Amino acid sequence: MPITIKRPVERKKLSETVEEELEQMIRQGEIAEGEALPSERELMAAFGVGRPSIRDALSALARKGLVKISSGERTRVSRPSPETIISELSGMSKDFLSQPNGLQYFDQLRSFFESSLVRHAAEFATSEQIEELEKAVALNGKAIDNESQFKKTDIYFHHVIASIPGNPIFLAIHQALVDWVIDARPAKTNVKELNAKSHQDHVDILECIKNRDVEGADKKLTQHIQYVFDKYYD
Repeated sequence: MPITIKRPVERKKLSETVEEELEQMIRQGEIAEGEALPSERELMAAFGVGRPSIRDALSALARKGLVKISSGERTRVSRPSPETIISELSGMSKDFLSQPNGLQYFDQLRSFFESSLVRHAAEFATSEQIEELEKAVALNGKAIDNESQFKKTDIYFHHVIASIPGNPIFLAIHQALVDWVIDARPAKTNVKELNAKSHQDHVDILECIKNRDVEGADKKLTQHIQYVFDKYYD
């Protein structure tokens, strides 16, 4: 029976073929973590391709976190970190943020995610972690009149809460969400008023965590994120 071809089969770029072959070797352990890859010239000879194809393939592997490229040194095999995984999503996420309701969807995601983090903090935070939160709130209070510094201390307060479970993936996701959402915030004229209210919210959240008030911490955190969203995007 004859086969009808509706469209031609897409040919892979040479760099994609090289990338796939090297990725398979890395994932199968043929090239160990920390081990240097052959030189560009050796890879060119091995795969029968030109230098641009090799460099494109190595760049693609670096974006996946599978190799580390250093100027003047041989490319070495690495392992993807949580930050690498999140950075791959960054471009797509910023595109989504620009779409209708994109900011609202991301802020809702942040609220759901941080809700779990703050509940965990209220139940399990150690005395040392609570001390770190107290320092973060104090720094935040001192920066109310300095918008750029306040933003940094605001992020740091939430970062400490995200660090309490000890899960690096949580930290990476949290950092990405905060970066994407805060970077997209418009400038406001009443920033000192907003900063003062945000700082007081942080104080209230900290008190709930110190008192092991899981429900209270969750409620305060959710109200805090909703307040900030409403004030910046009303």
